[in-house]
Amino acid sequence: MRILYYTFVLCLLAVISFGQAEKEKKVAPKRTDNFIRMRGIRVGMDLTRPFQYLWVKGNRYGYEFSADMELWPNLFPVFETGYDIMKIATHYINYTGKGTYSRIGIDYNLLEAKSINERDLFYVGLRYGFALANQQVNPYTIDSYWGPTTGQFGNQRYFAHWGEILLGIKGEIFHNFYMGWSVRGKVRFNKADLNMPPEYFIPGYGHAEKKFTLDFTYSVFYNLPWDFRKSKGNKNTEPAKGNTRPATKKIN
Repeated sequence: MRILYYTFVLCLLAVISFGQAEKEKKVAPKRTDNFIRMRGIRVGMDLTRPFQYLWVKGNRYGYEFSADMELWPNLFPVFETGYDIMKIATHYINYTGKGTYSRIGIDYNLLEAKSINERDLFYVGLRYGFALANQQVNPYTIDSYWGPTTGQFGNQRYFAHWGEILLGIKGEIFHNFYMGWSVRGKVRFNKADLNMPPEYFIPGYGHAEKKFTLDFTYSVFYNLPWDFRKSKGNKNTEPAKGNTRPATKKIN
């Protein structure tokens, strides 16, 4: 009977130990950091670019796309590119300026992540922007004492670049989908010397005569779930079966 009793106790202890091990296995380990962990590349589109004519002088519109990723804790390298058009049509002038632009920079997240699944960002950022553009005036009219004078200017190409500092948010509205806005201050670095007519519009920047401009963006994003941190794996060497201890030579 004692043998049966001890056998029953040992089996009960084994079941309890196995259950406790399974319970501990399911508990996620506590975080040792407080920064956002975003796996993959986040791509976005600015929803405000097609409707810029609503708040700027002239018929301005275009499109813009972006991509960013978490490369270091709280640091997100960013690339943005787009196409911008400005048209002005009056009784005196018919102006068109257009071109492509790009910006490269980095965002720094100011929020602390309370859980491993938190993805919301409140960030400050820096950008370097540059544009390849052209403008054309066809035709123009000048009223004078002797009557109106008409003419036109051919296509003019030019290069411009500037810097930006920005403040913004990106919030995850549901899994892998984000929305966010940014407010940007832009400082022009150069102005092309085109003589007549002078440079009027810089794609991605705005009116060329302004050394400083403010801009606002509102974008949607999707995080492409590519985990570039995933280890490609180092194959663990299985231990050899049997006695793996080296044989020792007996010393007489």
